[in-house]
Amino acid sequence: MKILHIALASHFTVGMLYQENQMINCQRADGHEVTIITDVFHYEHGELVKGSEEDTIMDNGARLIRLKWDRIFFSDLWTEKIRKSHKVKKLLKEIQPDTILFHGLCGYEIMTVADYCKSNPDCLFFVDCHSDYNGSARTFLSKNFYKFIHGHFITKASLLVDKFFYTGEEMRYWMNDLFVIPKDRQEFLATGGTIYTAQQQKDARMELIKKYALPQDAIILAHSAKLIDEKSRTKELIEAFRKVNDPRLTLFIFGFIAKEMSSEIRSLIESDNRIHFMGWKVSTEIEEFLAGVDMYCQPGGRSTTFETAMCCGCVNMTYPLDTYTDENYTDCNFENYFFVENEEDIVKVLKDITENVQVLEQAKAKSFSFARLNFDYAVISRRIYTL
Repeated sequence: MKILHIALASHFTVGMLYQENQMINCQRADGHEVTIITDVFHYEHGELVKGSEEDTIMDNGARLIRLKWDRIFFSDLWTEKIRKSHKVKKLLKEIQPDTILFHGLCGYEIMTVADYCKSNPDCLFFVDCHSDYNGSARTFLSKNFYKFIHGHFITKASLLVDKFFYTGEEMRYWMNDLFVIPKDRQEFLATGGTIYTAQQQKDARMELIKKYALPQDAIILAHSAKLIDEKSRTKELIEAFRKVNDPRLTLFIFGFIAKEMSSEIRSLIESDNRIHFMGWKVSTEIEEFLAGVDMYCQPGGRSTTFETAMCCGCVNMTYPLDTYTDENYTDCNFENYFFVENEEDIVKVLKDITENVQVLEQAKAKSFSFARLNFDYAVISRRIYTL
């Protein structure tokens, strides 16, 4: 089968663990011919970098095509918001995909894909939504831009779309509020990860213990962020960690420290020899590391590493957003996460798991069990093969 991913605003980066990367890897493993059309931006050491157009084959055998956006009204802002590329139409005719997943819901080229599917009715056409009001359409002007400009594109394409996927309750609300998409054409599609077996987790844990000279009964925590800033609440996490003086606790931090916070954060890290700053790592490196970790800490809220951590055998410490009470996640709620709203909550969680390690082990087991059933990308990636 020929599978095409169109992700003209995704900043596709080789080695990351975003949905496009994971799906492509699994679809290639299933023997399919896979192509991704994306923009010319990608991440290097946590910073967004603009590259050139390219057409190449990745190590996994998938074809990677990078396209520049067409210039709109001589404006960088309009160009970035409209996400149009006249080359998409020609590529669709060349590739002749059997199924298409349009990542991100919004963008001019959703109409181009719809036109292709109208002429090729056997081609399946899926669209997903990752946006919510935490990051998109937050102001009056922005909301109306999405509603009327992107709303026009979506309306023109809508009848040709087989399914609109959403990845969480906030995304479904955002999509419905702005574009009024019929509920019977919507479907939940979890973001996920690669399932690490119990033996792989055991091996990864022993590797960490050996490499960093940790105690055999170590309680290993990890935290990552693109930018270690106020949003990620890294400072609160470190300060809470320092208040629980248990030698079994170890915290590994991945990321890029912003200049304005460098001296403060580094000083906190260096004040406790149980904390290890790992610098910037690509997501695949973090995933392999997480297989040996007990708890993934993201007190600022959910990130793309949320499901990845669960697939690696970690339990999550996170902020209680609406997503976690979403009907699609309720089986995983409360018993499988540690919810924290402030520094005091973090301290309490750390004390609970050090005073009774079974609390941690039980939460890890329940979390991993849920992940195996719901977050395995080997299964999720097949959702776009059939209706």
